[in-house]
Amino acid sequence: MDVFDLRDRLVADYQSYTRSFIKIRDRRINDFVDNILNREGFWPEPLLQLNPTFQPGGTIDELVDQGVLHKECARIFRIDKSDTDHLGQQLLLH
Repeated sequence: MDVFDLRDRLVADYQSYTRSFIKIRDRRINDFVDNILNREGFWPEPLLQLNPTFQPGGTIDELVDQGVLHKECARIFRIDKSDTDHLGQQLLLH
């Protein structure tokens, strides 16, 4: 199964179904609504999130210690850095 084709068909079917209820007689308003719906109205932009229920996979520091990542990655990829804490905390991978 091609998930991208499935997604495109799902959006097209939903768009066709929804448009069957829209009857706008004023050409200007219809053009405006069509423009919005064609651009963004039927499907939002993709959203990428991390699921915190995944099993922890270690830290950037561990990958540096194992020689998988360059040592500079341990300094760069940190969280909760501040003006008073330049080191911050390790970044936990999932």
